[in-house]
Amino acid sequence: MEHVSQAMKQTIPNMTFLRWETCHGCKKETKVYNMEIPIGPRKGEIIETKVGCKCEDIRLVKESLETRNKLKVKKMQKIFDNHSLINKDLQQATFKNYQPSNQSQIKAQRIAERFVEVFNKDKSINLVFSGTYGVGKSHLAKAITDGVINKGHSAIFISVPKLLTKFRTSYNKDSDISEGDLIDILNSADVLVLDDLGAEKSSEWSWEKLFEIIDSRQGLHTVYTSNFAPDDLREKLGERNFSRVVNRETTVVEIDGNNYRLSNF
Repeated sequence: MEHVSQAMKQTIPNMTFLRWETCHGCKKETKVYNMEIPIGPRKGEIIETKVGCKCEDIRLVKESLETRNKLKVKKMQKIFDNHSLINKDLQQATFKNYQPSNQSQIKAQRIAERFVEVFNKDKSINLVFSGTYGVGKSHLAKAITDGVINKGHSAIFISVPKLLTKFRTSYNKDSDISEGDLIDILNSADVLVLDDLGAEKSSEWSWEKLFEIIDSRQGLHTVYTSNFAPDDLREKLGERNFSRVVNRETTVVEIDGNNYRLSNF
């Protein structure tokens, strides 16, 4: 039994009382001690620790959860980036190199920049960029993605048709990620951009999968782009999906103009 007591002595920290102190968080009276770290790479280091409130425990748990979520999102971004789910022509899209040519595009850029400026992950805002081909919808959505990431949050840009293809490949027995993993990862992002909504091939499976994704994002920040006008998108998606895309948290931004991809012609 002697070796057991010796081991316990080695793992129970040496603590010396310093003072009483009122916690700034919970306002409770706490005891402040000098404590020697008993194990690990910092063994022997003297730190101050408080006894009498849970504020420090809460902070450490919060930091641990935030770290875990960031690692999960990094894993997801690596998976999606490795499978090239972002078109190459959007890789360098930013607010600075967006070139609006009319008032609707100028307004859309201001709304997109404002989304990033006031972003608060606890107050969800949805955007729908609607318009014809080549007016900059995806460009602005990709710029939002990078802007949110640069502020220390997680954001993911995904083409809807390619995402549905990824779901199909997850059913393969040799896939390194399951459908459940994809849903869980998508819901971990502070902002999810679903690009080219409505361009997916129509089928009962695609409608159900879209409904599952969109429904699971209720109360979270989601940005959509679509080549369909709002009324046409309603017909394309069906009332159930459309009502979850366009709700009281959603701002619809209609953009018009010429197709900038064809400007060289």
